[in-house]
Amino acid sequence: MSVSAINTEDSFLTTAQAAKALNVSVATLKKFVLYGRIKAIKTPGGHYRIRKKDLFENIYK
Repeated sequence: MSVSAINTEDSFLTTAQAAKALNVSVATLKKFVLYGRIKAIKTPGGHYRIRKKDLFENIYK
């Protein structure tokens, strides 16, 4: 998903916020993103954003 496709009604978390919600480190959360366990978008600045509704969707499968 590209940044231009973001719906303004969606609520996104930074990697630090998502890591805190999952009680894991930011490094671990980034691994989840890189391995495809959590869906995320990449901002033009290279930072990841995770949609709140996607945060717990596939993490514990």
